[in-house]
Amino acid sequence: VVIQVDSSVQAFLEHLGLPLVHPLNYTTDDYDQVFTSNEEHLSSVGEGVFELPPIAAASSANVGKKYHLLTNNNELLPTPFVGPMSPMELHDHSLYELALTLTKVGAPLIAMGELWLRLFAFYICPLCLLWMIYRDLCGNQKKASTTDTKANKSNAKATKSAAHDVDNSCNNKDMFISIVGLASSAVLFTDSLYVYEFGRLFGFSLWCVATVLAIRLALSLRTNPSDNVMTRTKNKNSSIRMPNKNVMFQSAIFVCISTTVVVYLQSKGHVGNPHSNAILHQMPHPGIDLPTIEPGLYYSKSNPLVSSIASNLKESAYTYDVQHGATPYLVSGDQRTGIPFLVNSVEDQQYMRVYVTNPSDSEHLALDIAFPFDGFNYGGKRKLVHDSANPVYLVLHGLNGGSHEEYVKDLVQRRRAEGSTVVVMIARGMMDTTMSGWNVFHGARTGDADIAARALKKGLTSLAESQSRPRRQVLVGVGYSMGAIVLSNYVARSGEHCSLDAAIAVSGGLDMRQNLNFHRSMRLWQPMLTFGLRDDMLIAKYARFYKQKLTRGQFLRMLRTTSVSALDVEAIVTYNSFNDLVHYYSEMSAMGDRIAEFGLLDTYSNSSECVADEWGRIANTSIPFAVLQALDDPLVGWRTIGTDKPQELVDSGNGNVMLLLTKAGGHVGWPLGMNPAANSWKWMSDSVRDFALAVDESMRSMK
Repeated sequence: VVIQVDSSVQAFLEHLGLPLVHPLNYTTDDYDQVFTSNEEHLSSVGEGVFELPPIAAASSANVGKKYHLLTNNNELLPTPFVGPMSPMELHDHSLYELALTLTKVGAPLIAMGELWLRLFAFYICPLCLLWMIYRDLCGNQKKASTTDTKANKSNAKATKSAAHDVDNSCNNKDMFISIVGLASSAVLFTDSLYVYEFGRLFGFSLWCVATVLAIRLALSLRTNPSDNVMTRTKNKNSSIRMPNKNVMFQSAIFVCISTTVVVYLQSKGHVGNPHSNAILHQMPHPGIDLPTIEPGLYYSKSNPLVSSIASNLKESAYTYDVQHGATPYLVSGDQRTGIPFLVNSVEDQQYMRVYVTNPSDSEHLALDIAFPFDGFNYGGKRKLVHDSANPVYLVLHGLNGGSHEEYVKDLVQRRRAEGSTVVVMIARGMMDTTMSGWNVFHGARTGDADIAARALKKGLTSLAESQSRPRRQVLVGVGYSMGAIVLSNYVARSGEHCSLDAAIAVSGGLDMRQNLNFHRSMRLWQPMLTFGLRDDMLIAKYARFYKQKLTRGQFLRMLRTTSVSALDVEAIVTYNSFNDLVHYYSEMSAMGDRIAEFGLLDTYSNSSECVADEWGRIANTSIPFAVLQALDDPLVGWRTIGTDKPQELVDSGNGNVMLLLTKAGGHVGWPLGMNPAANSWKWMSDSVRDFALAVDESMRSMK
């Protein structure tokens, strides 16, 4: 299909004034002549933006090293080559260090195994229980049949031998099914997401039945008189003593039951270790951690604009249940998160890429712009247009993502079909974008989002002025996961200087310090995310950056981390000279400057640096800002909302914060229908659309 560009697209790009080719590919004279005049308004960092000083970030991380990243003239050294390093090169050609790193490969495999069990425990448990009940009934019938035939000794002996053979042929399968059934029932009994969905009694009942049946099977297993605790296996050359499988099965049942009891007894949580040097060990364990706030729409009734938005907002934008189309057989946050990413696929979208420069460190950022089609077919050719009557969306993608992410493409596809222009900001270094300096991505930087928003606002305003009309087109920021965290922080920090007209954060936290003790996420989901992020970004592209700036011990620990939080400690915190992980998460969070609720940092020595009895920078929010969050999110816990007093939060400041909380939905999930793949991320994308349209309608009606 041949695509044409309408004059409205050309006008938008002209008033946007950003280069279509990476600025590093231009000579200095060409760049200055063509682009500098258009970017004068972007020559400085915006008000309230968080940026680390480039030289300080480049050098202070090297305290204790034999060298710094500054030359004798106090200038930054040239950046290293961007590209992969061999495993031996990563480990300084040490086979021993490489072997130690390889031992950590098992962490995501173990996490994946446990995650699959938790994903499907709701289906596995009943099936296993049915089989165990069937085998128990068959065993009772065999005993009755054997008793009735004891009149003839030879027949009795034959019957006993036959029964023994039948038992031995079924034992391995019965043992496996019993262990899996008991383990899956234990998940339903102790897992926080299942308990939140069904209550404690549901899982407890299934666990009791599975326990009784497993114990009955263990006690009924036949054992030859010659079999002791150990069984001897012989061949011509060796003799090996192996544990008797019946004893192993009975031991496995005992371990499963004991572990379940211990986990249940720790459901109320316990305090952390204040004497530990590791911050993650200082955090209290919340136990089973069920949400204490109710789902629904929270907003300030004292703010006329926000009240109007709430009245114009469709109920379906913040209500997710079976009655509103939710997939009925996906019953936990794990399933509502994992299944969409496994089955959903969205066709590729057409983007035009432009570049904007962050003046704080002269790093060039890519903006992928998707224009809508005009709806007409010109002899097999389609034409891209820019419709000034519809909202424009600025999208911040998730960790290690980009404009090619399936959920991003879903939003782009649906909004383009409605006539909106969608702009995706590519996080620095992602999607193989070129880096010119040492300042790689970290979640606390808000300058990139600010410069992108200001560039778009300037372009839309300039376009409207050229047409002798006021700018009526709303610019709506949309963030997903890590992008939502960055967007929330930008909106809060920039306050009245925010260049967006409205913003919505999807599955992002307002206080990421609350994820420091979300052990379930660290154990199940973060190992896979960590290995993917480290292999795709840190090792495949920027390993030489980190190897240059970190000590050898720090670099090796970074290669061996198994959670995102631990990776942040070894890479982000040290590389960017944050004081520690709490400092980094505080700077990264929209509510990171206030006392952490839920007793999180009671034992942390620096917690007094936070603002006491105040809402902090989140109260500075000056635009309608919605937080769309599922309370069963398995990656970003419900506590990252930052408070258990949601109404007080939305009433803070001028009341511009809105909370759209659903009981279910998972992380960037919310699947719909019996076939989730047919709907992809429709619920989530439409909620973003409904909020943008409600903002647009309310702003127009109040002018």
